[in-house]
Amino acid sequence: MKKSIVTIVLSLFLIIGINQSAEAQFGKKFKNAMKTKIGKKSGSVKKGKTKKASKTRFLEFNEITDHLNISGEYFGLKDPSAIGIKFVKEDGGKIVNKLHYFETKGEPKMKFNFKESFYSKHKIKWFFNWIDAGKCIEMAEIAPGVLAIFTSSRSANDYETMPGIDAKRTVVDVGAKNKADFETWDIETAQAKLDMLITTLNSAKVEKVKKKLMRYPFYKKYKGKIAFSKSASSLRSRASDKADHNESSMITKRELGNDLSYKPFFEQPLEISHPGAWFNVTYEMAGVTTDREKLRKSSTKFSKNIPQIDKYKSEFFFLFGKILNSTYSNTADYAYLELLRLTQDKLKKGQTYNLKVTIWAYKDGANIDPVSTGNIQLEYGDKTEKFLFDPEKGWVIKLEDYLDE
Repeated sequence: MKKSIVTIVLSLFLIIGINQSAEAQFGKKFKNAMKTKIGKKSGSVKKGKTKKASKTRFLEFNEITDHLNISGEYFGLKDPSAIGIKFVKEDGGKIVNKLHYFETKGEPKMKFNFKESFYSKHKIKWFFNWIDAGKCIEMAEIAPGVLAIFTSSRSANDYETMPGIDAKRTVVDVGAKNKADFETWDIETAQAKLDMLITTLNSAKVEKVKKKLMRYPFYKKYKGKIAFSKSASSLRSRASDKADHNESSMITKRELGNDLSYKPFFEQPLEISHPGAWFNVTYEMAGVTTDREKLRKSSTKFSKNIPQIDKYKSEFFFLFGKILNSTYSNTADYAYLELLRLTQDKLKKGQTYNLKVTIWAYKDGANIDPVSTGNIQLEYGDKTEKFLFDPEKGWVIKLEDYLDE
């Protein structure tokens, strides 16, 4: 286990960790993996496990009594060398809550910080140690007497702060007091259980943020809905737990073709409600619907100009408003422009049309569920023809010329 924590960990920092997912997703994987492991015959040798016998060197650590019941002699799955784990609550009359890691007798090789709030709130035993400013090694108990050893590489402000829960984490080894536990726990099952723990922590974090957001009347009004404004600047958020937008800047009606932006608000972050999904947007008006993901995959021109929306999956809203079209910045959503192009022959001066915008959870090539919807009335006014059909600057004209190239 010595090599697995010091040597192996350093070499594996370049490995990309798997994405965090919800407990439902990893629960199935975890249960299947557990069923497979438990069904194996006792004494079987698993891939990645060495047959070399290991020596008992820290047997006396099993006699240490601590309130976490975590101290003891452990053996590694990849490297069976025995190591000592000792939880130190107090030192010199001060509470320190450190996990000491020993490879040999004497001084500990490393001292891990204890994430106290994880234990006090969720009974999760989690420890971390910064190797340098950008590399962290962490351990968490995934079963009594079993530790997942994993890496993360997001920097922190100081060495007393662990990487954020949204950091990439990759299990590199498993440590166990009883080597028979390796019949149940390998790298895959440990990773699955770790991701389940992360889901628990993320859910708690989400509830805390939502509690703050519910203090804002704006969020209460718009959760699950879309707010529209003349410009994206009025939709910018100062923080992910603040919804202090100016209601007077929101609109329900706009001249067709004039500058327009929107911002969706969600009941839950997408990574919680629909793990592994990203955002798609559909626009409906005058009996015509355009779909960002369908257009993005329909041609190189649309693919170039309609990027995948995979930001803000951990948020209750987009931190910045999305522009439908803006003469100020000369930018537009090409899926919205395509809607204008396809409906141009149906639009008549003096008429008002309902634009419905739907934000979808999108995964595996299909829309799963709507997560935010909104409607705005678009009036064909005096300037609409210029906005849409000006020979040089009209939105429809520019799109048609681009598609004809």
